[in-house]
Amino acid sequence: MKLGHTIEASKKKYPELTDDIINELREWAVKRGITQIPDEILALFAHSCYFNIESAKHCMHIYYKFRANVSEFFNNRDPKADYLQQSLKALQFVALPKPDSQGNCIIFHRLADYRSSKYILNDGIKLLQMSVDASLYYEGCTPGYIFLFDMKGVGLGHLTRLSITSIRKFFEYLQDGLPVRLKAIHVLNAVWFMDKVLALIKPFMKRELIDSLHLYTGDVTEIYKHIPKKCLPSDYGGELECLEKLHEEHCRKLENLRDYFLQEEFLFRNYSPLSTD
Repeated sequence: MKLGHTIEASKKKYPELTDDIINELREWAVKRGITQIPDEILALFAHSCYFNIESAKHCMHIYYKFRANVSEFFNNRDPKADYLQQSLKALQFVALPKPDSQGNCIIFHRLADYRSSKYILNDGIKLLQMSVDASLYYEGCTPGYIFLFDMKGVGLGHLTRLSITSIRKFFEYLQDGLPVRLKAIHVLNAVWFMDKVLALIKPFMKRELIDSLHLYTGDVTEIYKHIPKKCLPSDYGGELECLEKLHEEHCRKLENLRDYFLQEEFLFRNYSPLSTD
């Protein structure tokens, strides 16, 4: 499996990424039935855990355990499938084309269709992870990631469509299995019932993640001190194209990676953790 970046590029950016680290992580994976991981993917685990081997192995365990067992998030990730095409009409996702001043990649998400009947939580989580995976496919190891969410259009009807089980799984994967350095989550247009939303999700959030969560209820310009205008869509006073065009480009990028998403499913299907994991 070939990715859109090379291990050599990752090593050039991060000299700490040695062959010994890659080989030790590969040996760990092979013992658990994962035999064809590209070096570039192994590098992501090492980098996201600041080159701590044991932390990287734990991250790999959660990553492959979830991908092997949580079908609602990680099976049938065909971006051309009808059910995902429907969600891509109701939801908008973009890996914004410009990183922030620290080099952090920014993943943006908002509703396109405000009707709660069109909102399917598990498909939204699946598309969010696919968006991150697409970014990692092309970018490789980067300083970090920022999630930028806009809650405009979210109503109480959306709250009734949430699943505690899915929320718990999502936050476990986000905090322990996602091979990125997650620096912050910014939420624009936080809703008036945000206290109810937080009551649902906070029990599953570690203190570090809670501290990285930033809510905004007022003028969108409040975000500029964290994310400069050059990184934002024109809808938010930024210098990029409008979100509609960026979302369309992102959808094409996901479709171009269709073979990658489907092949990747075979990489983790045989994951078999040891009793010591």
